[in-house]
Amino acid sequence: MFSLLQPSYWLTIQPPEIGGWLGTVVFGAFLGCLVLGIVGRIVVDRRGDDRYKKDVGGRISSLLVTMGILGVILFFFSFEGIQLFGARFWYPVWGIGLLVWIGFIVRYVRHDVPAKREREQRLREQGKYLPRQHRH
Repeated sequence: MFSLLQPSYWLTIQPPEIGGWLGTVVFGAFLGCLVLGIVGRIVVDRRGDDRYKKDVGGRISSLLVTMGILGVILFFFSFEGIQLFGARFWYPVWGIGLLVWIGFIVRYVRHDVPAKREREQRLREQGKYLPRQHRH
């Protein structure tokens, strides 16, 4: 446990041993991300009544599919013992990338979506007073 907290454990190009129960759990987590992303994309495409909910669902699905694919590839390199591409330091890099991407999605949901909704409402209110084209 204490070796996980030391930089020398993470900053090596030697791939980790990923056999056994822990390897199965890690592979299952990466595969679960991939499957949830694919299922999420299908659900969002079929049930998208609100444009912004559909956009946020698409962003989350893209996150899950991309990180799932990258995780499975990383797991494969570690499983095969490829020194540089299967190194331990890629796992924290993967986790940091995941957290940064989640941060961008949260920022989009909290700041951009309400601003877009308010702008859309304002344009709808202005549109009531503008003349429309008559079709003949």
